[in-house]
This record gives sequence, structure tokens and C-alpha cells, in this order.
Amino acid sequence: MVGDKIHTSGDGGTDLRRYAQLDTLTKILYAMAQDSPEIAGAVWGRRLGILQKALSKRLRDSELISVSEDEDFTAWPSIGTFLLLRSLGHIFPVTDLRHTVVTPALLLIGQTLAQAPVRSLHDVMMGILFSGLMIEYTKEAKRIAPEALAFLAGTIRLFEGNRESASKLNPVPSLDLVMSNGILGDLRSELFEFDSSSESDVLPQISLEKDLIETDNVSFIASLFCSALNLIETCASIYDGALNCAEAETFSQITFSLLSLQPGSKIDRLPELLSNLLSRVAESVGKTCMYNEPRMPLLRRSGGKPSDNAIKSLAPKMEDPSRYHMSKDKGKTQMQAELDRNRREYKREHKAVKRELRLDAAFVEGERRKQKNNADTRAKEKRNKNFAWLEQEQATMNQQVRLGGGLLKGGGTGTARSKAATGKLGIKKGGKFRS
Repeated sequence: MVGDKIHTSGDGGTDLRRYAQLDTLTKILYAMAQDSPEIAGAVWGRRLGILQKALSKRLRDSELISVSEDEDFTAWPSIGTFLLLRSLGHIFPVTDLRHTVVTPALLLIGQTLAQAPVRSLHDVMMGILFSGLMIEYTKEAKRIAPEALAFLAGTIRLFEGNRESASKLNPVPSLDLVMSNGILGDLRSELFEFDSSSESDVLPQISLEKDLIETDNVSFIASLFCSALNLIETCASIYDGALNCAEAETFSQITFSLLSLQPGSKIDRLPELLSNLLSRVAESVGKTCMYNEPRMPLLRRSGGKPSDNAIKSLAPKMEDPSRYHMSKDKGKTQMQAELDRNRREYKREHKAVKRELRLDAAFVEGERRKQKNNADTRAKEKRNKNFAWLEQEQATMNQQVRLGGGLLKGGGTGTARSKAATGKLGIKKGGKFRS
């Protein structure tokens, strides 16, 4: 919200100071992420999901709304969203190979650069800003940002004099609309007017405030051209010697775009200030791509060395540990200091042995208790089984007594039957106990 208000109303003076608000909010977000990293990651992930859904909806709407119907419609995110993603790079590490927040943010930025259609100069400005944001995310880890490089190459082709060739060789599909229909007009001629209107040698820069953009259209177009060239120069310095001889392939579209401007043309010659900038950028790209040297075969990018990935040790370096004296040995003779040092070492070893013995004793006692519990459990199960069998046998005998020997069969039970019938076995006639 603060970023969107900056675009519409500016800084707000000494009362509001919206730029200072952004700095303070970024520090607060960083502190919150440090206090609760899991919660912060979940909140940022949900916010990125909302931004991605909003982008998808605007991309669908852009196919139905033409430029003639609504000139103010744009599929690109707002300035506030851009500033929010810019602060994300200060809150979370962008050099990780994979990150739960930074990786989805990079995918969102890449999708925006590749799919969001350009319908106006404001969209071109947003594309340059998002290209710089993607380069900012990837420069520390030396990762390639193909969407950003392709969009910068396409932006440079907007200033080409021949619109037909620029449309055919356009590297980004999102720029097809303005290149084929000429919605933005002749930007090359606008640069000539900037030469006549400029009074200083300072290159124009992109402004986030809407009022400054609308006041001078010529300076705004020149700022887009200069910003794209400055980002290309930054990429050339970042990737210099970091791509294992693949720099020529990486900057191929940018090289063709720079050559398409024809800086040496006498008919459509660029202003001197912009021509010098273009020459400097072309020289930087040529130095990075090493066009004047023999072509080296492509090499696979190697991973980080163990020495680079290892955590640096903060232990003090001692040339001779035997000659090192602690503060507690200060003022003692060498023999006494060595004796005390050996005593402390033996004491540490003694404590370590006692600690290991306690751990071993606890382990042995635990195993002994476990074996005893297993043996007691097996004996208890066996006793319970025997008790159950005895109870079952007792129940059978009680049932036989209750029926008066009616269950006695075989095995010489005839005498028992006759005595049971006469009641001489302690059972009444009829099979009941005597009362």
C-alpha cells in the first residue's frame, strides 16, 4: 500500500516520508522473519500464491480487453508489489540453491517477464524494473536470468529504426503487440528530441512517481533506454568469466539488439550522450563475450569447492602450541606452567573418562533392565496361561458335581454312578448336594 501510494502521490513531504516508511517496514519484516522463520515463510508463501493468482487473472483479462477499449489496463503488477518483492531479497537469502520463498518469487518474476503483454510505456518501465529485480536476485550466486536478458534485448529493439525487422527478431512474445502494431510510436525519434532538450551530461533515470513520469515524456523514454543499457552493462560485469566460456551464447540476443541500433549510422544517429553510453555498453559486452579471442569449447559448470563451502574456523592460530601460555599461567616459571598445564589436561581427561563410564553404566543398566523385563513378562504370561487352564478344569469339575455325575463316562465310572444313585457319595438322590 505504501509503494502504490508513492507511485500516485510521491514521498508525501516531511509529514509522511513514505520512502522512510518503506525502510522501517523492511527492517520490521526482517526482524519478524528472524524471530519466527517458519511462520514468516508460510505467510510469504501464501502472499506469493495470491500474487500469482492475480497475475493469472490479469493475463486472462488482457486477452479480452484491447488497447483501444481500455488504454489504462495493464497486466503487470503494481509498483507496490514490485517494492514488496524487492524487500523480499533483503529478508531471505537469495544465494540458496533452493528456498521456500525466494524460489517461488523468482518463478513469479520470470512468468511476469515472459507472459505479461506490453501495452504502454508504463509496461516497458515495469518490465525493466522486474528485469533489474531478477538480476538483483541472481547476481550473488552467478545464476543466469534468461527472462531478464531476453526482455532487455527486446526493449533495446524498440528503439530500432526498422520496425519490421525488429518485430521479426523480437526475442520476447510479450513485446509482439507493441512491435507489430506500433502502439508506442517511433521511440527512435523521441531520442533525438531528448538531445535538443537536455542541458546536462547526466543520464536520466527511471522514477517511481507518476507525476515525474508524466511531466516529461521525452526524458521518460530516454530513461527507459538508459536504464536498459545500464542493466545490460551490469549483467556483463556480473557474468564476466563466470559462465565457463558460454558468455557468447548468453549475450547473443543482446549483442544482436545492440548491433540493430546502428550507432554508426549517419542518418539515424543517436545523440552524443546516448551514443557514448551505447558504445561503453557494447565494449563491456564484447569484453565479456571475448569476441576477439579464439572460441573455447563449452565447459560444464563445476560445483563449489569443499574449501569454499566449509565454515570458516574462528579458532586462534598458534605457531607453536607448546609455547602458548594462558593468562592463568602468567608470572609462573616455565616448569611450573608446564606442570599446571599437564595437571589441567589430566583433569580434563579424567572428567572425560568418568563421563564415558557413566554413559556406559547407564547403557548397561538399561539393557539389563530390558532383558529382565522381557524374562518377567514371559514368565507372567506362562503363569497366566496355567491359571486359565486350572480355572477351566475347576469349572468342569463343578459342572460334573452339579449334574450328579451325569458327565462321567467310561474309565470304570459304573461304580460311581451306582453310588451316586444311592446317595452314598455325599450327593442326594437326584444329583443334588445335601444341605
